[in-house]
Amino acid sequence: MRVFMIVAITLVLGGAAVAQHAAATPAIHRKAIRLEASAFRPFVGTWKLVSSTEKLPDGTVKPYGFGPHAMGYLMYDATGHVCAQVVNPDRPMWQDPDNPTPGEIKTAFDGFGGYCGIYKVDEKTHMLEHIPQVPFDPNLVGKPSPRQYRFEGKDLVYSGSDKDDGTPVQWTMVWERVG
Repeated sequence: MRVFMIVAITLVLGGAAVAQHAAATPAIHRKAIRLEASAFRPFVGTWKLVSSTEKLPDGTVKPYGFGPHAMGYLMYDATGHVCAQVVNPDRPMWQDPDNPTPGEIKTAFDGFGGYCGIYKVDEKTHMLEHIPQVPFDPNLVGKPSPRQYRFEGKDLVYSGSDKDDGTPVQWTMVWERVG
């Protein structure tokens, strides 16, 4: 219950911060956002995570980030705002929901990622960039997160490279439009 409350509070505060940011956005910036609206159009809506994998240099494919059963949602709007939540649903339940142990808290934290912020699209290079403004991880504030994108039927496919324990990996996330 406590995790649900933390996530709910994070989403409410994130929404309030995004609304405050929008109200404080200078008119010239709002005009630039309108010009980008055509680039935003294919992304606008709600997306559900279908798969999340990484490919190691030896060709091995394994779950990326949040375990083999990762679940998540993305929400894009037409003004350039994004909210993303991804979770490992296999995290263990807390023995005492009102008093989790430090180990249980760490496992919950490690199995969750989320933020709200802005996004930018470069249609020529097929690059999408999320810039978190209200992330669960405080180290992500304002840090751009670029990824390649493509559309395959009704799916949005992200891909990029990362390092897993120092080993370079190629990751892919597939999102299905649900709204």
